[in-house]
Amino acid sequence: MKLILKLIVLTIFLSPLILIGALTLVVENEPKLHDRADLTPEKIAHGKRVFEQNDPRRIKSNSIAKADLGQEELDLAINYLANQYAGGVAGLDIVKGHATVESTLQLPANPLGRFVNLKLGFKQTDKLPQIDNVMLGKLWVPNVLVDMLLNYGLSKVQTLTDWQTFISMIKNVKFEHRRMTVTYRWQDDLPGKLSGVLLSAQDQSRIEVYHRRLAELTQGGKSSLNLTELTKPLFQLAQERSDNGDAVEENRAVILALTFYANQRDLNKLIPQSKTWPRPVWRTITLNGRDDFPKHFLVSSMLAAYSGTPLSNAVGLFKEIEDSRGGSGFSFNDIAADRAGTRAGELLIGNEPQAKKIQMLMASANERDIMPMTTDLPEFMPEAEFKRRFGGLQGGPYRQMMREIERRVEALPINRN
Repeated sequence: MKLILKLIVLTIFLSPLILIGALTLVVENEPKLHDRADLTPEKIAHGKRVFEQNDPRRIKSNSIAKADLGQEELDLAINYLANQYAGGVAGLDIVKGHATVESTLQLPANPLGRFVNLKLGFKQTDKLPQIDNVMLGKLWVPNVLVDMLLNYGLSKVQTLTDWQTFISMIKNVKFEHRRMTVTYRWQDDLPGKLSGVLLSAQDQSRIEVYHRRLAELTQGGKSSLNLTELTKPLFQLAQERSDNGDAVEENRAVILALTFYANQRDLNKLIPQSKTWPRPVWRTITLNGRDDFPKHFLVSSMLAAYSGTPLSNAVGLFKEIEDSRGGSGFSFNDIAADRAGTRAGELLIGNEPQAKKIQMLMASANERDIMPMTTDLPEFMPEAEFKRRFGGLQGGPYRQMMREIERRVEALPINRN
């Protein structure tokens, strides 16, 4: 009995020391990785081509297909996600039969160290890759603990989506030098089954509220509506719901519902049950008298609200470069709408007090409060003219024009307040 008591006392005494010792191995003073995701228009274009080459929607349901993905695009995606959702840096290395993901996360000021460096090793199997090893700082994590954490994580995912459907869809993942090949059986209903990963049931419920309000607002006889005719009542509703709710999430839901509506896109691809919701009447939505500006504004705002500003900036610029190569041409006024939307999206998902303040402003904001003047900005420039007049994306005149756009956006009443 005395021995047991001694062991209990010793365990209680040593536990904090063991914990501190483990933390000193996990937390480090130097980051292992430094480079953050650099989303340029060129990389966006490359990613678009890769997606088009591997787009599963082009194949028949229940067909076997392969997606061949290079390390560069996978590394960019992992790095971007680590940056946006954890404020960290990540990298990927693929060799034959194995893949390694490394990540560095910065910690708040503390006496132990500033960084946590994580290393995950995956080995190829006949089906899905298995975690081979995990290292936190200088501490190797036992496989039994890794398995426990993995099972816990999968149990949480299972509550959001039909995870087993996704697992059964993947037939094989193969690692080659700097490449990963995924063999899968495509199912047309998979996006709907996985919708819970993208949007929780609570998120979907919020979006339904604003979708139903849009259905009410668009029943009138007007064929065209200014965007603020929708933002005002929607954000008034968001204000009411945020009194006992989450203003940031309410704002996200407003922006998503509006973005899909202004682009005349059904929500059923994202939320399958939305097929049973009331359908809004499609109206032309305008800003500054044009129907393309709301699309730019809202898409950029949604990307900022859900994905982070580097992505929304790069996507907007990529669109203009694509237009200059055979579309409508490079337009600085479209960029102005993109930037105004991005800034609005940033503000709408700030901290809770800021989110409520912007709700209040948006509930009464007129066009001039949220959208800069654009009539004097050059537009519809083919690529050759854009390069001649502005020197391309690195040219001095281009940078000067972008500074002017930023000045106008920051001067908007919604941003000044």
